Amino acid sequence: MSYTVELICVPLPDSDKQAWEKIFQLREEYYDDKREKAPALLELHKVLTARYPCLCDCSDDEVDDCPWADGPMINNFSHEMGMLAISFSRVEEVVPFIIETALALNIIVADAQSDEIHRVLPLKKPTKKPWYQFW
Repeated sequence: MSYTVELICVPLPDSDKQAWEKIFQLREEYYDDKREKAPALLELHKVLTARYPCLCDCSDDEVDDCPWADGPMINNFSHEMGMLAISFSRVEEVVPFIIETALALNIIVADAQSDEIHRVLPLKKPTKKPWYQFW
């Protein structure tokens, strides 16, 4: 068994309950998705594997220290979502990096084990002062 997170490249409802329903739907579609992989997921893969090489790229001596629980990792990405399997011993180290990196690429991270959805925060529009206020 491993710790898994889902990487979502499509908008989700604001309600967590509805968002999880959408994620479950995406999971069902994920396995049959033959479309090209999302460019954002390809970029995420590049950044993640630069720091933590894919399990398939590890030597026999390095395999036990690899944070990924399966490989090749690129096969875990599709058009609308990806899934990452993480070794339990590396969760505390790797998951925060996944979340930070994914959010920077506008990818939502769903963590069913903690029941959390990490969303990209919308940028706040600067409030415009009336023309007569200078302060």
